[in-house]
Amino acid sequence: MKFSGFPEKFEFSAVPKPYLAYVLPAIDDLDELKATLVFFKLLYQKKGFPVWVTAAELADSGSGFDEASAERSLNKAVVRSVLMRLAVTLEGRATGLYLLNDEKNREAARKIIGGDIKIKDLAPSIASELPPLPELPDIFSLYEQNVGLLTPMIADELKEALKLYPEAWIKDAIREAVSLNKRSWRYISKILDNWNAGGRDDATYQRHPEEDRDKYIKGKYGKYVQR
Repeated sequence: MKFSGFPEKFEFSAVPKPYLAYVLPAIDDLDELKATLVFFKLLYQKKGFPVWVTAAELADSGSGFDEASAERSLNKAVVRSVLMRLAVTLEGRATGLYLLNDEKNREAARKIIGGDIKIKDLAPSIASELPPLPELPDIFSLYEQNVGLLTPMIADELKEALKLYPEAWIKDAIREAVSLNKRSWRYISKILDNWNAGGRDDATYQRHPEEDRDKYIKGKYGKYVQR
């Protein structure tokens, strides 16, 4: 089937940025990818809190899944810790509720299981115990909040920078770039390169401090330099 292009008017679906930056590059299962994207679409059409999606809803969405294959694919996203699965009795039937695995939903799931949140026709039975999502390193959050979208390529650049420079340098370089309204990784990287080559005000982490000093003492400006 060949896609005929977008119509004049159409809706967008929200996809969490951390999913695009960290999870998507690691997914090699097409069904898991399709199920997760449809999950996001269905989730953001709902109102209230907490909200969830069931395998039956995924199967009824026209995405090509039956209920069994929808459940298998959603469970792969559970194993990846993108989603949580809360096993409940809903309308007399054992059902899995799939929630986005974030802090608010983890707390809501604990309260549902403990009976602190009462939901009509919902009787908690078993809940999957899932580890919390790992927190993003500070520099990733700092970049997203002040510079722009953290793409997989930028994330890799930041990881490489962490191997080369102190984390405090990277944070300071981001802040300096923002203060100059130069919001790009290229500019931040240039700041780090300059600091690495010439040292910072505190003279730490210079590449060749002795050679750099001799360059100025013995060069054409040497007569102006006090020994």
